[in-house]
Amino acid sequence: MEAREIMHPSDAKTIQVFRSLKGFDLVASIALRYGYERLYRGENLGELIKVTDENFPEVARTLHEVVARVGIEEPRLFIYNSPQMNAYTFGNEAPFVAVSSSMVEKMDRQELRCILAHECGHVLCQHSLYLTILHIMEEAGDLFGLLSDTVFLPCLIALRYWSRCSELSADRCAAAVVGEETFQRALLKLTSGLEKIQGDPYQLVRQAAEYEKFQGESVWDKVQQAGRIAFNTHPQMCERALETHCWCKSWQYRQLIAGPKKETAL
Repeated sequence: MEAREIMHPSDAKTIQVFRSLKGFDLVASIALRYGYERLYRGENLGELIKVTDENFPEVARTLHEVVARVGIEEPRLFIYNSPQMNAYTFGNEAPFVAVSSSMVEKMDRQELRCILAHECGHVLCQHSLYLTILHIMEEAGDLFGLLSDTVFLPCLIALRYWSRCSELSADRCAAAVVGEETFQRALLKLTSGLEKIQGDPYQLVRQAAEYEKFQGESVWDKVQQAGRIAFNTHPQMCERALETHCWCKSWQYRQLIAGPKKETAL
């Protein structure tokens, strides 16, 4: 799998702009190498449980399968203690994935493959490199207060918009690895926090259509909703469900879900 095959157009366009800025990648990579990446590496080893073939072997096997399908070097995998289902990835030179204990307990094996494939999608697209700039600007805002917030506000809004688009790219990677129905089921579990899902696995797709209709009822509703999510780093769940559902009708998805073509001997 290649990054260009799964990247959302807005994600790809923004990263193209990042790469055109002289020194941008260098600053981000230095900040990662000597700051955030080493900081998180120490925290992971000190506070979380490392997954290995001997320690949580089934989870480790699931990651091996996902990595082989996505075609990246295997990131380190950790489990952390939290009642909230969540997962995240970070790092450029030595990427890692961390999943919550609740995620491991409540997701079945295929759904956990979906979650790990989403995180591996971030690694494939090298999102951590550019998320570093967002972290730096957010911390500058915390450190310097109102002045920094005022100066960086347009950039923060733009970066958070890109962050939301990057999640859509990672969702595409997940759907390409496990198929759409499993993806939609995992998304329902993430949204509800429930271990068992009842009814239509495409419920969030239906809700997305209802939400879009609601937004279209007035200009005020549209403005109000846009303001509500402007600073979110992740898209709304119904948007993720609908975006992936639409992409899963594409030729590109069908090619990816079919897997690499086998050469026929002459």
